[in-house]
Amino acid sequence: MNTEQLINLIQAAQTPDQIREANRLAAAYLKASEGLDSYEKQAVQRAKSDALNRFLDEVEFEQQETLRFLALNGKQYDLNEWLTPMEYARKYNLRSVNNVTNWMIRGVIPPADIVDVPELNGLRLVRDRVYKEIPQGMGS
Repeated sequence: MNTEQLINLIQAAQTPDQIREANRLAAAYLKASEGLDSYEKQAVQRAKSDALNRFLDEVEFEQQETLRFLALNGKQYDLNEWLTPMEYARKYNLRSVNNVTNWMIRGVIPPADIVDVPELNGLRLVRDRVYKEIPQGMGS
């Protein structure tokens, strides 16, 4: 295998196993190829670095996607669609979080749009949508 083939192999690596194998081959190639000029060594190192950065970017993206979901009682909730009562009050310019709590009790916010998370000290989440039109400045 020559330097160009190795670089192509590294650049084509997509999965963690492929990247790991390409990295192993590159390390063995660099160790066995004492006669490589510094340009070739740098090109292989740069390709390895680029592949690793691509992989880390994908892992970070997947991690962020995972963090945006809450699994509770076998059901997944996209946390982009849910707010705490405090966040809801702030987002929709309500005077107090008590407005949201009262709406939950009175059924203005239907039970299907409320999630109780006992594992997080009884945290309650409300689906992010308008439940009651409030005139500007009223906030109740």
